[in-house]
Amino acid sequence: MLENNLPGWRQDLKSSRKKEGKSPSNRWIQLATVDEKNEPRLRTVVFRGWHKDSSMIIFTDRRSKKIEHLKSNHNAEVLWFFLKTKSQYRFKGKISELSDSKNYWDTLSEKSKSSWFWGSPGERINPKVQSSCEKLSQIPKSENFVVLNFEIDSVDLLKLEQPIHKRYLWEKIKGWEKIEINP
Repeated sequence: MLENNLPGWRQDLKSSRKKEGKSPSNRWIQLATVDEKNEPRLRTVVFRGWHKDSSMIIFTDRRSKKIEHLKSNHNAEVLWFFLKTKSQYRFKGKISELSDSKNYWDTLSEKSKSSWFWGSPGERINPKVQSSCEKLSQIPKSENFVVLNFEIDSVDLLKLEQPIHKRYLWEKIKGWEKIEINP
């Protein structure tokens, strides 16, 4: 652990994010869950920050399939790739819903808030519903708005360096000690 009690991988990640600059990959992560048929499901979501030293925040819609997946299996994996540093981070852990999501709701723009009142994810768009939602002035917190807390148990970093790739592993159970492993 670092002096300020943050896991060491957070410093590596911070460095990768800084080098990435304003690229969308600085906030876009790939979240993998397992469905009821035990099949993997992968989607891109937005990294919304940190809840604790080793847990990521992700916003989602209560009506989305990932909520169903997580009810039966809380295990998940996040992949975060940074093109400029050629660094791939794989985070393994468990996801739970944060009960207090009001503060996160308050950080959203009015336009973003309105989208949580649209039809369910995957349904055909109804322009009348969307336009009526966008005209709300004081938008109350939607029951569809969910804040997920992804509690990280391990981090696997692959650096695609020349001539030989480098790979590191951190595990919470081992005090986040950085171990170099074969790529």
